[in-house]
Amino acid sequence: MDKPNNQELCDIKNHIAESFSNKALDAMDKLCEEGTLSTETIQAWQSEHMRTPYNY
Repeated sequence: MDKPNNQELCDIKNHIAESFSNKALDAMDKLCEEGTLSTETIQAWQSEHMRTPYNY
């Protein structure tokens, strides 16, 4: 079996990323349907900075 070339590796990575993206969207849709999550909450996340504070 031949080693995959760069384009094939890129296609595989994109397929995996798309799969995880679809799972996340499905989970968010389910939360919205249950009333746990709203579009207002999602919009609020756009401007929220949730960084871990580092103590040096």
